Amino acid sequence: MDIYRVNHQQLLKGIRCNFQRYLYKQIQWDDRLIGIFGSQGVGKTTLLLQRIKLAFDDSDKALYLDLDSILFQREKMVNVAMQFYKEGGTHLFLDSVHRYSDWMSETRKLLDRCPDLHIVFATSSLLPVSKVMRGFKNQVSCHILGTMSFREYLSYECVLDLPPISLDDLLENHAEVARNVNDQIVVAPIFRNYLEHGEYPFYWDDPDAYPYRLQDRVRDTIEIDLPAIYPVGYQVLNEIKRLMMLVSGQIPNVSDIADLATQLKLEATDVKRYLDYLKDAVCLRFYQSNKSANHRYQKTYLGNTNLLMAFEEDVNDRVVLGETFFVDQLSNFATVELLGNNDFLVNDKYTFMVGDPLMDYERIKEVENAYAAIYGQPKSQNNKLPIWLLGLCY
Repeated sequence: MDIYRVNHQQLLKGIRCNFQRYLYKQIQWDDRLIGIFGSQGVGKTTLLLQRIKLAFDDSDKALYLDLDSILFQREKMVNVAMQFYKEGGTHLFLDSVHRYSDWMSETRKLLDRCPDLHIVFATSSLLPVSKVMRGFKNQVSCHILGTMSFREYLSYECVLDLPPISLDDLLENHAEVARNVNDQIVVAPIFRNYLEHGEYPFYWDDPDAYPYRLQDRVRDTIEIDLPAIYPVGYQVLNEIKRLMMLVSGQIPNVSDIADLATQLKLEATDVKRYLDYLKDAVCLRFYQSNKSANHRYQKTYLGNTNLLMAFEEDVNDRVVLGETFFVDQLSNFATVELLGNNDFLVNDKYTFMVGDPLMDYERIKEVENAYAAIYGQPKSQNNKLPIWLLGLCY
């Protein structure tokens, strides 16, 4: 047990709690079993360690275990956890559970045998939430941690602290909100920085290496997280990486599945399956309207603008940047659908055109609940608003 305690204490030494992700305040930490899902690099581990530091500090009541540790090739997690419980432990924090094959069955044993034990686990977004819910008979509170919002970035950079605002309230008062922000900061250069490096909290670890680290995280997602969850071999992993690079070079109007299969010399069914993996990993986002042809995604985006800039040089298309930002931010708190005319429908209520100031927005001028979210728009006017406003909602 001592070695796990030492690892726990060493990790806590490097944790700062002056900034917490939006999800921290949304989680009901008294729930007995809590699951946190998210793509690589969004801050799941930091969230677990911050909870320990804020709620338990140096107390022996909590223990952090990384289930990807080589130590668990020698000893089962359930045995370590049982010993922790016998010594008076009450709160167990399990990280990278998807990389430990028996984590679910061993966690069920802990819940049965340790009535006063609370468990929080973190895992890849590749692991289906529905599978976890079934595995624990719906006795688990599941949460998804997205990338940092523009609002969070402003706080993280100590530029401006704003509370999150609901989409309904934002759209009702968008002119006032935009004016308030513009009165305090010059938004344009800060927003550009956010699009380049503001979505992941680890940017300041090594700013120059940030694009390469993003590329590495996509590679690790494919090479490490994916085979830990699905039975895929080395050749398949290479095919998925080739597909990822082919698609990223065609954003946003990607070839249909049959064409991709032909270019890669693969079966169309395999390409479809690989695309689903990349979607679950939030490496790619796909949108298909009801009017689009079968087996063709009408619009495809990289998971966020930071990934877009890490994989594609000199990204200056304001529509592509705007749409990528739009679907990334909105997907973290709302439903987003693509309409046949390339507009977006949000929460089955609001219609958005997304673009740059030179586009013609006349067709939505008098349409109820229709808005233009514009990259490069300095302030709100009528139903046209700066797209960065939509980054203030979580």
